[in-house]
Formats: sequence, structure tokens, C-alpha cells
Amino acid sequence: MARFPHYKSNVIELGRLLARASLDESVREALVSSPQEALAQIGLPKHATSLMTFKVVDQRLQENAVVLPYKLNDDKLASNIAGYAEDLGKHFALN
Repeated sequence: MARFPHYKSNVIELGRLLARASLDESVREALVSSPQEALAQIGLPKHATSLMTFKVVDQRLQENAVVLPYKLNDDKLASNIAGYAEDLGKHFALN
């Protein structure tokens, strides 16, 4: 799923976009070539998408691709909440 800030109202459309991109080569190519435009088409505002650079990572083309979260929870890190770092680590396991 997306690793960037998004609006709750866009979650369904974001999921649909990612599903279509995984099934339809032309949608995937459009998302890869212009992710900000594809995100704008599903309703994400330009002021949100213009704050960052997007790169679509296709795990089929990049073995052991790792996607980092956009932001860690500083409070959970500072207070050593049990399981927080361990749960994050699961996202970085090799294929």
C-alpha cells in the first residue's frame, strides 16, 4: 500500500488505482511515467502530491525491493513501545 500521506477519503480510489496498475499494463505504465498525474486523477490534491517525488517500484523488476515508510512515529521510537520496531522490520525482510 501507499507509503505517503493521503486522505482517508482517497483510500478506496488509491487501492483501486494500485489494483488496476497490477492488472493492466497501460495503467501501470501511466502510473510509472507520471505518478503525480495518476494520483491527481483519483482526487489527491496537487498541494499534497507536489511535496514529494514519487517512484513506482515494481518488485518483478527489482529483486529484493524495499519501500521505506514515509514517516516513523517518534513517540513510539523514543518510548521503546514493544513490537513497534519489530513490526517495522517485517516490511524490510528479503523476499
